[in-house]
Amino acid sequence: MACIEHVALFAADPHALKDFYADAFGLRVVLDNSKASPPGYFLADDAGVAVELIGRPEGVPGADTRWICHIAFIVEDVAAARTDLEARGVVFEQETAVDNEAMTTAFFRDPEGNRLQIVSRPRPLVS
Repeated sequence: MACIEHVALFAADPHALKDFYADAFGLRVVLDNSKASPPGYFLADDAGVAVELIGRPEGVPGADTRWICHIAFIVEDVAAARTDLEARGVVFEQETAVDNEAMTTAFFRDPEGNRLQIVSRPRPLVS
């Protein structure tokens, strides 16, 4: 069976975006390609899912030309995570939403405009 290994994002400033994901979500650098051309990083969570940040080559569109709808981060408490992120300067798109008690969610953008979601569920989406 196949599992998702990573999601890759182009970044105008991969170094700053690495710091955002490490600080905001506790992702850790598992592969440092900062000296490569283009520079980049792989960051992973404790479950082994990774985000790859690749220095955006000249002429490649930014987040305003979407290739990914959003990246979702599971959290235990959306309200607490939202408060923490807002303290870091994150601006959310709207109020936190509860969907039929199946999940609580909120959307925002990273410093380069990629759409992110925090979500909590009473039962895991995948068990």
